[in-house]
Amino acid sequence: MITSCFFGITAIAIVSFITPTVFAKETDTAKVNPSPAESVTARVDKLFAEWNRSDSPGCSLGVSQNGVVVYERGYGMANLESGVAITPASVFHVCSISKQFTAMSILLLAQRGQLSLDDEVRKYITELPNYESRLTIRHLLNHTSGLRDAFTLLGLAAPREDDVNVNDAIVKALARQRGLNFRPGAEFQYNNGGYTLLAAIVKRVSGQSLRAFADANIFKPLGMMRTHFHDDPTMIVPNRASGYHLDAGAFHVAIRADPGGVVGNAGLFTTARDLLLWEQNFADVRVGDKALVAEMQTPAIPTGWSDKSSYGFGLEIGEYRGLRTIGHGGGDPGYGAYVVRYPDQRFAVAVLGNVDNINALGLTRGVADIYLADVFAAPLASSATVTPPKVSLSAEQLASKAGLYRNPSTETVGRIFVRDGKLRASSDTGEGDSVELTPVSEDRFVIPGTAVVVEFVPAASGRAQEIHETGTGPKPVVSQKVDAFAPSSTELRAFAGEYTSPELEVTYTLAARDSGLVIQMPGRPDVVLQPIFPDAFAGAGVNVVKFLRDAGGVVTGFTANSRGARGLRFDRVKR
Repeated sequence: MITSCFFGITAIAIVSFITPTVFAKETDTAKVNPSPAESVTARVDKLFAEWNRSDSPGCSLGVSQNGVVVYERGYGMANLESGVAITPASVFHVCSISKQFTAMSILLLAQRGQLSLDDEVRKYITELPNYESRLTIRHLLNHTSGLRDAFTLLGLAAPREDDVNVNDAIVKALARQRGLNFRPGAEFQYNNGGYTLLAAIVKRVSGQSLRAFADANIFKPLGMMRTHFHDDPTMIVPNRASGYHLDAGAFHVAIRADPGGVVGNAGLFTTARDLLLWEQNFADVRVGDKALVAEMQTPAIPTGWSDKSSYGFGLEIGEYRGLRTIGHGGGDPGYGAYVVRYPDQRFAVAVLGNVDNINALGLTRGVADIYLADVFAAPLASSATVTPPKVSLSAEQLASKAGLYRNPSTETVGRIFVRDGKLRASSDTGEGDSVELTPVSEDRFVIPGTAVVVEFVPAASGRAQEIHETGTGPKPVVSQKVDAFAPSSTELRAFAGEYTSPELEVTYTLAARDSGLVIQMPGRPDVVLQPIFPDAFAGAGVNVVKFLRDAGGVVTGFTANSRGARGLRFDRVKR
């Protein structure tokens, strides 16, 4: 459920401007307004009324209690062109929900003694470089690998014109990297490419593709007969739900709704009922054993963290209204899904949607609100995410917080701005996707519905105004406000030239124009660079470009820095 992949995961999620943190919109279950006479299923149907139409895509719902399906139904259309409705048998691409099945495949191989979770990845992916710190299979499973995001790398390289399988292309792209985002085990950072590597390990160790291995060892034993890893994009899938995108009030076919054969991080095609069979395996184990499934559900503890992360092996561990939850979401253009289990209540919900703006997480919570109403111990919002009473600030007080802020540890930037009298934060230099910051004092703000607190620390002698963000990790994330940077045309020309990256096997041309610097990428649209601070610019895709100089002040190269790929080095081509 956490974002970025080559296919542009678009599950209902928003990223805080400093630290990648997922905030899913919650369903306002108060709008259901059930009367005492309404049945449980009638309340559920009312919750899904928005999607229960013949002119809209929608979703498939499955609910189980004690391993028994208690309700399943389709809402909306599987295919708008042919007028086919969604049914419980409709097959959906569930995107990152795939990860837990990749993790189980690895754990089954470990159970058989064919590998160890603490083996170095290089033992099986021999083309990977030898990093200074050990990179293990366990690091891949719990997203503490430090690997650069493979899909970011593919987007920065020249478009592929070969016929290399996309999974193999990802392995090759990662094998060319000589740097990591951080030392393995030191941080938690969601990483799609790591799970593509896990799929490659399954193939190299077992001699079977991930699709064949999972089919023989997971899907068939559990009776998941409508489930497979879709490694062949030309394959016809009966009862497949087409993916759609809502734009300007109208539905359109999602251009990149097919995963393109990528498996491991994504690529699972399944139904809601099949996912409920899988969820029951955690209570009544048939695939694996109790120790194995317990390990899957144990959160990682990155080095130096005083607490656990919320992620095990392909599973998110959390709570809702005081009850333990174990689940995962997924989203790509055209699809959004969430499956969750309340282990102590032996209750599970799966919502699979074929439109990318569907709030699958909120809908699963809405279903739980109805079925588990008698056992919820807390109010609707968890006590950990209750928003304190807000205060009213003047326009001048809000404006004083606005500006561009830089995280020097990652060389990423975000913008604070005022819109419609409210302070908002975006994860880049623009004012597009953003979250509202609600004031609880003059300098403290919260992101409603989350545990995130943003504190503005006024400027002091020798120090710019700072933002300290808590609630997203073991220690505050500090970002500093940067002054406006306006280089002259002469200064801009000093950056012009060709720059090459062996790690991406690509050469960029930087041109100085009246409007500023422009990156010309082979086979891709030009990227306009906006100056953000001395020797640093920001642009779409490359994010923050930070130029390097020699002792004489001559520009020798630059690094491209994004949340998924830090410190990508480009060297200037000498003429």
